[in-house]
Amino acid sequence: MSLFREVGMHAGLGRTLSQIGSERFWKQLVLLLHQCLPFDNALAIFYPLDGLPQALEEYDAQPSSKPASMLVYLNGLYVLDPFFQACREGYASGVYRLEEVAPDHFRQSEYFLNYFHDNVLEDEVQFILQLPGAGTLSLSLGMQRRFSAEETGLLTTLAAWVLPLMQQHWQQSTQRVPAAQAMASQIRDALSHFGCGVLSDRELEVARLVLRGFSSKAMAERLSISPDTVKVHRRHLYAKLDISSQPELFSLFIQSLGHDLENP
Repeated sequence: MSLFREVGMHAGLGRTLSQIGSERFWKQLVLLLHQCLPFDNALAIFYPLDGLPQALEEYDAQPSSKPASMLVYLNGLYVLDPFFQACREGYASGVYRLEEVAPDHFRQSEYFLNYFHDNVLEDEVQFILQLPGAGTLSLSLGMQRRFSAEETGLLTTLAAWVLPLMQQHWQQSTQRVPAAQAMASQIRDALSHFGCGVLSDRELEVARLVLRGFSSKAMAERLSISPDTVKVHRRHLYAKLDISSQPELFSLFIQSLGHDLENP
């Protein structure tokens, strides 16, 4: 059986190499990786320095049509994605587990409970390739359970050739992702705009961190203030927005994205 599996891997690698620079590259790469590790879904995406992200390939082992949720993600919800934040903060090219990039209370955040868990599932690993001057290429693998240490180790080993393949494809691809400047100017900084004119600068910072899943203690460390002060800011921003919980804050953020889409 191992011989047949090895033959299949070589054949899959050959197909992937033959598609470098073409639109079918990402699909072949995902299928090749699936031979190595049977994950549940995958998403290849490009985050430009300026403009909205573009989905390059989607894969689901058990297909289910969720176009609306993907549209919401691409048109602004991505700013809550810890992997997007990692890309924007300049994490070096490599393989990253969710635990390595997510805030301490991410799994209790509304983003995780109401979007991530339904669409990405329980766990995620990403191949991240930084493209200086252009943006970031990301290949996400989702799983209905936690990735094991052995599986993440395997993916780290595979990165030795996956990342160079992604780099070669980018260099040879003749089609570059459009910036979508008109819409991007409205929502690419959705977190920065959310609450402006109502909240103070410090309350805005706290609201953004709450949305991303930071605990009061982690927010205090990040903002160099005490946890009690964080709680005061949180109470004040909830009062100003006429809400009383994190779920309501998340709902307001989603509503603001919808407003931006309707009024570009």
